[in-house]
Amino acid sequence: MSTDVLTDIPFYWEFVPSAGGDADERAAWTDHMIEFFDTWAGRTLGTAQAAWTAGEFPFTAENIGRETATMLMARADELPGHARLAWGTAFHDGQVRWSPIPLVAEFHRPRADDPEYLMEVVGVHGFAEDAREAVVHYVSVPGADGVRVFAIGRTSQGTAYGRLDAAMRTESGIDVVLRTRVFDMQQMAVIGAGVEQLMATIAADGIAEQS
Repeated sequence: MSTDVLTDIPFYWEFVPSAGGDADERAAWTDHMIEFFDTWAGRTLGTAQAAWTAGEFPFTAENIGRETATMLMARADELPGHARLAWGTAFHDGQVRWSPIPLVAEFHRPRADDPEYLMEVVGVHGFAEDAREAVVHYVSVPGADGVRVFAIGRTSQGTAYGRLDAAMRTESGIDVVLRTRVFDMQQMAVIGAGVEQLMATIAADGIAEQS
């Protein structure tokens, strides 16, 4: 499949309940995640089960949804108060294309009148972790202008990954910084467009003001 086709795949994003959320909210979100995987990954699980030859098939929408919710909420609980954890995935032929991609969104009062400082925050000139020169895209969505930066990095073990850092200033005067890392080649091809979709959602829905 070509990169041009991949970048047209629509992403689905949502925020994980933040630390301190009440037990009922977290339980309801866990149930939502179970329903999500039952609805959107059922066919994929069915195909995998049909091909399984190593005894009883261990995966169900129930246990995948519950474990995913537990993992994401534990990660969200570690974030400072000005940050939220989002997760996203893309769809192909009506089914989830890959497992949830976590993303940290930080919401700040501007450090300066000129948003130019955000260019350094997202590493337009590169970070020490980058193995190649960063690619910079300027972003304009209804309600905000910003930038997203993609670069290839390598872990200490030599594994390549994609670094995506983005930032924008909303019309209401909030600076939003978004960060994620992906390891799959196809995810690297689409993560920039996917994060731009999230930037548009945050700007349009006033999520920054709610955080």
